[in-house]
Amino acid sequence: MSIIRILLLTTTFLLLSSMQGFAAELTIEKDPENVVASRLEGNWIAEANLTKRLTGRERGFASKLSFQSDPSVLANVPEKHAEAFTERSLKIYMAGTMKFADKECPFAVTSIHGNPHLLMWFPRNGDPFGNLESMNLMLTVAEKKQNDLLFTGGDFNNQPFSAYQRAESTNAE
Repeated sequence: MSIIRILLLTTTFLLLSSMQGFAAELTIEKDPENVVASRLEGNWIAEANLTKRLTGRERGFASKLSFQSDPSVLANVPEKHAEAFTERSLKIYMAGTMKFADKECPFAVTSIHGNPHLLMWFPRNGDPFGNLESMNLMLTVAEKKQNDLLFTGGDFNNQPFSAYQRAESTNAE
């Protein structure tokens, strides 16, 4: 094979690789000291008394939540969202699939304004990543993992948090 042909093939390969977008570049920043990312996986049920105390309502946006770690979901994040991570230097500490009510969606845990933040993608107009939603998260670690508490808030810090406790069940509503 001639040198020119090898150079053309290499250049074509590099050009096509760069056109794949940024999604393939999204990676998990593993940090065992990140409380939310290290303890979020599992099933959670609404803690009614504490939620009512915090919000005035009986429950948060769902009665049950489930988080499953699966970093492979990052490979499907559209370029426009992946670019936002890159432009804002956002680290991703965890990614996977979240279930609640009758919904299942990919998610990523990052940090915005110093707060743990959950990004969730929902389908819109046939695009599985067409609607990006988010919320602040806090997680309190208990002596025994089954006693951990998860708090979910709004997009901004002026909204009250709902409380969840770990559940034994694997089903999320």
